[in-house]
Amino acid sequence: MKKAKVFTIIIVGLLFFTGCSESFLDEVNPNEKTTGDFWKTEQDLADGINAAYRPLRFNGSYSRWYHVLYVSRSDEGYSTSPNADFQSYSNFKTQNNSGTEGVFYPWLDTYKGIFWANQVLDNAPSIEGIDEDLRSRIIGEAYFLRGVHLFNLGAIFGRGPLVLTAVAESNSEIVEQAGFYEQARKDLEEAVKRLPTSYTGDDVGRVTKGGALGMLAKVLAQQKNWDALKTTCKDIFDLGVYDLVSDYDDNFTATNENNKESLFEVQYAYGTQSGIDLGCQRAKFLGIPLDGCAWDDATASNIVKTDLEMEKTTTGAVDPRLKSTLAYYDATNLGETFYGKTWTAGGLNVNKVYWKKYTNWDTQTLEDYNSGINFRVVRLADIYLLYAEALNELGRTSESYTWINKVRSRSGLPNLENSTVFTGIGNDQDKMRMQIKHERSCELAGESWRWCDLERWGCFESATEISWLKSRDSEFDNFVIGKSNRFPIPYNEIPLVKGLQQNPGY
Repeated sequence: MKKAKVFTIIIVGLLFFTGCSESFLDEVNPNEKTTGDFWKTEQDLADGINAAYRPLRFNGSYSRWYHVLYVSRSDEGYSTSPNADFQSYSNFKTQNNSGTEGVFYPWLDTYKGIFWANQVLDNAPSIEGIDEDLRSRIIGEAYFLRGVHLFNLGAIFGRGPLVLTAVAESNSEIVEQAGFYEQARKDLEEAVKRLPTSYTGDDVGRVTKGGALGMLAKVLAQQKNWDALKTTCKDIFDLGVYDLVSDYDDNFTATNENNKESLFEVQYAYGTQSGIDLGCQRAKFLGIPLDGCAWDDATASNIVKTDLEMEKTTTGAVDPRLKSTLAYYDATNLGETFYGKTWTAGGLNVNKVYWKKYTNWDTQTLEDYNSGINFRVVRLADIYLLYAEALNELGRTSESYTWINKVRSRSGLPNLENSTVFTGIGNDQDKMRMQIKHERSCELAGESWRWCDLERWGCFESATEISWLKSRDSEFDNFVIGKSNRFPIPYNEIPLVKGLQQNPGY
């Protein structure tokens, strides 16, 4: 699917006018599809679901803005961008301004994704004469895609219309975060019922049963439904198709994509096809700003480096995830190059660290807006740590060690119970909870999950937790409890939906 042609379908509703029957407005464009002559055949349905994947690559979603909002707003990122809007997204000074891209496009493009998935869900059941297994699978894909978009609406905005049909009404039900998560849970459960375990050929890259279970696990974690999370993680393990890759870097480069650790990833390709961008912009905005290679609009925090330096491997070496995650000045390796230049020759700040994950630092001389590196939305190491978290929250702390150690072992760290840095945890649930926070920081830094983790852990709800975040990221000095955990809804959207109100504080 990564290299296959991507169809863009624009379904235009028929307009009905009273009077003026001779008006040119009544003429039908023979070159434009309408809902009256589409959704008739098996090929229409296949083209429709292919198109429904495309919003995952829109700027407002995984191609750019999700990473800015999830990474830079958390304690693992900050912004000194010359663009004041980027700084405001990161330092909690964002105003209710629909004119800024980071406010408007995540909302717009996520609802576009819902609309395209809804078209498939609305029309798939009524198409006649098609293979029933294919119909079921495509419906499962559409449920998955809608579930992902609903999840992101809940995590970013926490309020909005719940639109479950392509024929949306201005009086759609308004839900809060819990409502988005609950519908996402239902959609993902429907997807799990219908999706295959794997694909072959050009279909590789479509969402699988494991991908749906992985996103379901993420939703259940945010709902703090620990029993269901435990069961869902076990369902993933029982599929027998996933394992950790031996090379941690394979999760963040254009090689070995759709590998055995990846449950679901957004498919990217370098360049354009038929005028459509197929690549990801993340590296351009979050990458290494060597001689203008990237913009450095959202920078990695030094606290990420600090976390990864806390513990050595069993051989006394630095945690290898440090070099995989961050680019930084290394006085012991002055010849190290990025985009073909050393740190000094590239004019980089010796006091800053930069995101290295998902960049083309070793294969290109410049980042553009079309990186072909797939973004791994959910991978098995994340699920192992969520399983450990669920077990701990269920009072089964002693069982958490096994799953944490699977992740630590790949990086050459000692088993947690043998650590000389993190000691005295035993079966103490609170201490294990803090340890899991650290393990997730080291394993998943920069992968756009930290914001959701912090919210799940209640870090946005109390002055004590905010003080801890301030000690890690000074931008949290501006955090306002009850406001800053939500992004503002674009103000020009509010009059369009009956009952929709702005988030508190904006």
